[in-house]
Amino acid sequence: RFIYIYIYCICYSGSDPDIIPECPNISEGERVDCFPDAGASQQKCLERACCWSPLNETNVPWCFFSKNHGYSVVSESKPDSTHIEAKLTRMDAPSLFGADIKELTFYAEMQTENRLRFKITDASQARFEVPHEHVQSLSDTPNGPLKYRLELIQKPFGLKVWRTTSPEKLLFDTTFGPLVFADQYLQLSAKLPSHNIYGLGEHVHQTFRHDTNWKTWPIFTRDAFPNGVTIQPAPAVTFRTIGGVLDFYILVGETPEAVVDEFTKLIGRPFIPPYWSLGFQLSRWDYGSLEEVKKVVERNRQADLPYDVQYTDIDYMENKKIFTYDMDKFAELPQFADYMHDKGQKYIVILDPAVSTGQRINGPYESLDRGHAAKVWVTEPDGVTPLLGEVWPGETVFPDYTNQACIDWWVDEISRFHKEVKHDALWIVSNPQRSLPVSKY
Repeated sequence: RFIYIYIYCICYSGSDPDIIPECPNISEGERVDCFPDAGASQQKCLERACCWSPLNETNVPWCFFSKNHGYSVVSESKPDSTHIEAKLTRMDAPSLFGADIKELTFYAEMQTENRLRFKITDASQARFEVPHEHVQSLSDTPNGPLKYRLELIQKPFGLKVWRTTSPEKLLFDTTFGPLVFADQYLQLSAKLPSHNIYGLGEHVHQTFRHDTNWKTWPIFTRDAFPNGVTIQPAPAVTFRTIGGVLDFYILVGETPEAVVDEFTKLIGRPFIPPYWSLGFQLSRWDYGSLEEVKKVVERNRQADLPYDVQYTDIDYMENKKIFTYDMDKFAELPQFADYMHDKGQKYIVILDPAVSTGQRINGPYESLDRGHAAKVWVTEPDGVTPLLGEVWPGETVFPDYTNQACIDWWVDEISRFHKEVKHDALWIVSNPQRSLPVSKY
């Protein structure tokens, strides 16, 4: 492995001339970006007390962290053999984006022989945390010897997680880069033991194994800086987000299967899908009528294709209103499931969460009216006025699934519709997060 030694020209012109960047002698692949936002320059880099070394390679950070940044451990305690608590204070260095939090709390919990949890948050006030509604609560201490070891580094603060099974191996090392914890910018970097990095779903990947040559992937639906995960050649990973806390679970295992087993113990075992759902399925937009759908079914049956499931998209609805069906072009839809079942096949309907605010052709839109009565919609900031948006049927309101009344209404509407139009499953698409809300605010 080659180690590149750099000589830096530090012509510091920052706001605090007493802070001179302590630049490490590291390879290009180990640089942790100190200017992940746009517009990096030597002057702006040095104003952050970071190290500036331009290269011909644009993917590699030209501005990277010095040893000046991060936090220090000011106190540490071990209430028992499976818990570690520490107080952290920010080192004296310029801020990246402002509003850095001075005092932090670090908490680590050795939950099982194979699972470690650690959390970093503001020491003085609560911050928003995603509810762990599906994560199994800790009910007992580990049943046997730990297969990992946690090492806390004092200054700059960092932690190292070692696998203790022979041979001992360093799995997760946050001393690789400084901890950044501001009100609206959090960053944690960790060096990893190999380039075998997988995961980060909900993205199009060319391979399951990730390319570690300076790749950044978004981690939330808003695909924009600074939310994201950067993978670099060290190999290492950097997590960036604009709020909340840093809450990590590290699972160890001898095989991928063992790690997945430990993961599902934590979040709950997955639902076992019915066997038929793994077969061939057919769907398209705008069949136009149930008669046309049946022509497709019969054509595939005659060709003796292994064809398990037929869908109908939202054109089966009355003007794209959920929990309805077109009583003209899809008049016999209530009997369609029986028609499919006669040949051992299944029928699935597509459903959208957004609910039209308009009325039905021949009377009131009862699903909408029941929703109004139960107050189940996402609202404006006043907590009362339903938030209006626009999806397939035009102007819509959106179910608020964090509201138990909404959950009860949703289950009831699905039950009512199933009694009217028999079907074997639902495909729920066009969720509210992907729609375009329209608000007067």
